[in-house]
Amino acid sequence: MYQYIDEGLATINMILGNRFVKVMRPEAEKMKKDLNTLDEAVKQWVDVQRQWCYLENIFSGGSIKTYLPEESKLFDLVNKNFLGLNQKANRNPQALKLIRTSANIVEMLKKQNDDLEKI
Repeated sequence: MYQYIDEGLATINMILGNRFVKVMRPEAEKMKKDLNTLDEAVKQWVDVQRQWCYLENIFSGGSIKTYLPEESKLFDLVNKNFLGLNQKANRNPQALKLIRTSANIVEMLKKQNDDLEKI
């Protein structure tokens, strides 16, 4: 996936560097912005998934919730949001469309990463 995003960004930069781009400039700049957002979202998403996989095994057991109630509540919130985002991605597997329709997806994933770090 990273390779395709990088190739897309390289192509868009090449188009934007062309002197004949005037007609397409707004569309090319929008695509560049979308690809940069997608790149950052994928990186954040992978980090969330890595941390979530590790912590999900720990918090899936019932006894840990009594020993770490605050962390359990925070994990439950991240878990709900993370699984919801994954379901949304499964329903709409077009990455750019998902990025465009999910308000502040990068900020949401960064917050989930921060919350998982706290846990």
